[in-house]
Amino acid sequence: MADSVLEEVIDIPNMDKAAILLLSLGKETAANVLKHLNPREVQMVGSAMTAVDSVSHREIHHVMASFLDEIGEDALGVDPSEFAQSLMASALGEGGGHLMDAALLGDQVKGLEALKWQHPSTIANMLRNEHPQVVAIVLSYFDSDQAAEVLRGIPERFQSEVIYRIATLTTIQPRALFDLNDVLENASSDGEGGKLATIGGEKRAAEILNLVGSGVDSRILDDIAIEHEEISKAIQDKMFVFDDIKGIDDRGVQTLVGEVPSDVLVVALKGADKELKEKFLSNLSKRQADIMRDDLETGGPVKLSAVEDAQRSIIQTVRRLADEEKIMMPGGAEEFV
Repeated sequence: MADSVLEEVIDIPNMDKAAILLLSLGKETAANVLKHLNPREVQMVGSAMTAVDSVSHREIHHVMASFLDEIGEDALGVDPSEFAQSLMASALGEGGGHLMDAALLGDQVKGLEALKWQHPSTIANMLRNEHPQVVAIVLSYFDSDQAAEVLRGIPERFQSEVIYRIATLTTIQPRALFDLNDVLENASSDGEGGKLATIGGEKRAAEILNLVGSGVDSRILDDIAIEHEEISKAIQDKMFVFDDIKGIDDRGVQTLVGEVPSDVLVVALKGADKELKEKFLSNLSKRQADIMRDDLETGGPVKLSAVEDAQRSIIQTVRRLADEEKIMMPGGAEEFV
C-alpha cells in the first residue's frame, strides 16, 4: 500500500530519474555509465543533471526502487550469448544494417565519431561548402535528430539534394568512408575495402526529415519530386508525423504519455486536431485529463515553432519506445524502428 501511494505522489520524468540515479552513484561510477551512451544521450542526460536543484531522500528512494524494479531479480534478464546472436540477426535485417555497420566501423572512423560531439551549427558550418554526397554520407552516419539539426544549418539550396542522395545511398565502399574520415581527422587509414557498408536509404532520409519540421520537410520533398517523384513519394511513405499517433493503440498511448512531461504534451496538442487531442485525453486518468483540458482551453497562444518543437520531441519519444519494443507503431513496428 505504501509503495502505491508513493507511486501516485511522486511523478518524476524518466530523464530526471536517470539524472538523479547518476548523481547518486558518484562521479567515477557515473562516468563509467556515461561511457556507454552515445554523444546525443550524454548531452541530454548532462543537461538533466545540471538542471537538478534539490532532491529529497524520498525522491532518491523512489528512483532507486524504480531502477531495481526495472532490472528485476536477474540483473541481465537474458542469456548473453543468445541475446548477442539475436541482436546481430536483427541488426543485419532490413533497416538495421547501417547501425551494425556503423558499430563495426566505429573504431576505424574516429574522425566521424569525433564530429558527432561537435555542436550542430559547427558541423553545418564545416559542411556548408562540401559536395552534397559528402554531406549525405556524414548525415547518414549521425543519429537522426542530430542529422536533422545539421541539415537545418546547411544552405537551403543544397538541402533537397542532400536528402535525395541519402535516400538513394544504400551502400558505400569502406575505402570511400575511410577517405572521408582521413579528411576529418587529418590522418591516414588502413582500411582496404571489405563488405559494403549499409549507411543510407529512403527510411534513413525519412527519419531525418521527420525531425526537421518547420515546413522544411515539405519543401524538400516538393523539390525532390520535381525530378525524382518516385523517390519523394517513397520517402514520404516512410515518414512518421505527429498526427500518425492516432494509429497507435491505447496501451501504446498510455505508455507514451507516461514518458512525456505534461507541459510538453500541452504545447504539442495546441497544434493537434480534436480527434488526436481526445486520443491523448482518453488515455489519461480523469484528474490528469481534466487538468489537461483546462490548460488547453485557458492557456494563452503558443508560437508555432514551440508547438513544432514539442511535437518533434514526442515523435522522438515514440521512436525510442518503438525501438525498445514498448509500443507498436502504426502499420507494424518493422516499418519504422
